[in-house]
Amino acid sequence: MREAFQEELDKFLDKLIMLSNFANESLHKAIKAFDENDNELAHEVISDDLRINALSVEIERDAYRLIALQQPVTGDLRKIFTVFSANSDVERIADHATSVAKTVIRRNPNEEKIERLDDIVKQMGEIAQGMITDVIQAFVNGDVRAARKIADRDNELDALQQQIYGIAAQTMEFDTEVIIGGINYIGVANNLERIGDYVTNICERIVYLHSGDIVELN
Repeated sequence: MREAFQEELDKFLDKLIMLSNFANESLHKAIKAFDENDNELAHEVISDDLRINALSVEIERDAYRLIALQQPVTGDLRKIFTVFSANSDVERIADHATSVAKTVIRRNPNEEKIERLDDIVKQMGEIAQGMITDVIQAFVNGDVRAARKIADRDNELDALQQQIYGIAAQTMEFDTEVIIGGINYIGVANNLERIGDYVTNICERIVYLHSGDIVELN
């Protein structure tokens, strides 16, 4: 019985890893679509979100079933609740990637670009994608130290977001034709900053899983 339960628990965790990979792939596509004004790729991100939502619901149902039918002991119960909470965070990460894709679809294809902001958006995207990849690895390895370091990288996203605010505001002040474009850059920066916050949440879940301590990182 214990062996069968452990197998189910492993499959439960595998689904979270799969969900995280899907979300990270969506983020990669969304940033690429924004950079290249690729509406077709942006629509692909929105379609992918349906698959991500379905898998997230499946993980939630699995959590309820494992608790109701298997009567897990304290350590296993903590793992189930951790995966359940992280599932919600990953699903929201995918939602923010979808929001970036929707910005691509809404924007005017002839909209004037602000090259300095393009570079910062790409940099934010790379940091966010790296954080997602690393936090799942930390989750699998039970690496609390790595989780704390990953959470610290959210400060980089915050700083870059502020840079985008400053440059966009200054540019829009002197060139009214880029106001709508500037607002789009700010919106994308906000979505990427929020992704960093959700990764930090997952880092906190890792600390809780292996120590039982509820902490607030970053």
